[in-house]
Amino acid sequence: MKPFENFPAEAPDILAIHWGWALGLGAAIVALGVLAILRARAATQMAVRFFGVLLVVTAVGVLFFDVSVAGLWSAFFIHVLWAALVGIVGVMLFTRPLAGAQAITLLLSFYFFVSGFATIAFAISSHLDGIWIYLSQAAVSLFLGAFLLVGWPFTGNWVIGTFIGVDLLFKGFSIVALGLGLRAISEGPLL
Repeated sequence: MKPFENFPAEAPDILAIHWGWALGLGAAIVALGVLAILRARAATQMAVRFFGVLLVVTAVGVLFFDVSVAGLWSAFFIHVLWAALVGIVGVMLFTRPLAGAQAITLLLSFYFFVSGFATIAFAISSHLDGIWIYLSQAAVSLFLGAFLLVGWPFTGNWVIGTFIGVDLLFKGFSIVALGLGLRAISEGPLL
């Protein structure tokens, strides 16, 4: 038996009793999502700066590892160059978040185009039932790619924050639904 196989019907009592925490967490995440959408430019800058910090930390970690095992492997200088490149990109993203967001948005647009065309090719070549689902997915990807590209570079100023906000909304609503489900379980079966 899988650990979560019977989760919806038989939640642990301690989890069901604390349904309010899940509800509160979900509501807080929904509020953050709304805030990210309303302040999309600021959310975009924060996300790009955070990504820049992650890259700088990664570069420092790789350099530390490289120096600590110097002489023990042949790819030392390649990893030093790689760490330097990652560190430079991280510093650029941190110091110029809007330019970084515009570059990321352009790459995201190309990703949506490639994903859309690949999905169409898969749908046509696979001869699966329900091809309309794949074609719908491809249409959405192509629409998003075109939308980002037509408005570029201005879409780069807000699109990352908006996408993060929408993602937070969906995650928050799912946690709220979990909290309400736990509440129903804690109150017992309805008669």
